[in-house]
Amino acid sequence: MCSPQYDLANRARQPEKGDPNMNFSKREKLMQCLPPAADILAVVPVTGADGGNQTHIYPVAGGSFPLIAAAEYVLSCLAEREDKDLRLIRRNAGRQLARRRNIPLPIDIGCVLIPVMMRPVDGRRGTLGYINISHDHVIAPGKEQGADILLLSGDVVRALWQASTIVQMRNEARGVHWKMIVTERRRLSVAEEYACTGTLH
Repeated sequence: MCSPQYDLANRARQPEKGDPNMNFSKREKLMQCLPPAADILAVVPVTGADGGNQTHIYPVAGGSFPLIAAAEYVLSCLAEREDKDLRLIRRNAGRQLARRRNIPLPIDIGCVLIPVMMRPVDGRRGTLGYINISHDHVIAPGKEQGADILLLSGDVVRALWQASTIVQMRNEARGVHWKMIVTERRRLSVAEEYACTGTLH
């Protein structure tokens, strides 16, 4: 995992001659910095001190670390690292749920992300963060409004949507998650049968 002080802009500066990373693009460096998909608990959009986009990643190990990139860009890098296309993931999940907005992102069996509003509406910045429902978490009403989400690590992230709205979205996404699990079990069953008999039916 990258240092909590990871700064994509600084790491993307021109490397010196002989640096083994000299041919890496900014996108490749960001993908290297991300934990395994199944180790991510939350992806939270944050406005930096300069007004720019940042994304805080909450890993299973606890705490969080920033990436100097918008959440949507970070998610596309995460999907690409799993050899998947974020647009296709979103499209397929949207078809399953018959909706076009606020669609869960089933990136992996261990990483099914539901969208949650975490930042006020601003025409220049995205408002949605994501919670990985593959891990245990607790959704509770906030003290004033919105909701508090207690992650497996013990960290708490703040959401602007009501707890009931987030719970409903989580329950719908669990159907998508279960379908992934069933499909993977079938695939493994066929592979196991072939490994034992050498014959596919």
